[in-house]
Amino acid sequence: MIAAPNSAITKKIMMGTNGVAAIVALALVHLTIVIAAATQEGALSQIFIFGEVFDPSLSQLGGMQKLFQYPNFIAEEWPHVLIWDLFVGRAIWMDGLKRGVDTRLSLVFCNFIGPPGLLIYVATCLLSDDKGLPSLGDEGDVTEDYQ
Repeated sequence: MIAAPNSAITKKIMMGTNGVAAIVALALVHLTIVIAAATQEGALSQIFIFGEVFDPSLSQLGGMQKLFQYPNFIAEEWPHVLIWDLFVGRAIWMDGLKRGVDTRLSLVFCNFIGPPGLLIYVATCLLSDDKGLPSLGDEGDVTEDYQ
């Protein structure tokens, strides 16, 4: 999506149901890693530490620092981050193709540091002639369907 955004191979792998299937397949690999990590010795204590991350009376950063001491947490967290970066990157890439916006810089940042890549894409769209905010798959107001 970065090196060859208009390539037929890139489009075949990442567009439509193939793209969704690729991300779902990676999510299944991630689930396998989560299950393997959860069955390791000491995994239960890590779940309690993970609870500290969401306890507002404790240091969330401290909880994450504790968790990053465990290799099985790192083994789970790294693909988690990469798969979400790919999910968002795919939405950026598809929107850019549809609207004629170059996405390479946004995708590089999305891959390396996550959310700032999305911010760069939004800024790129706003600064591009007549592009406006990206829809990223939101093709209209569906709220009336839920009333």
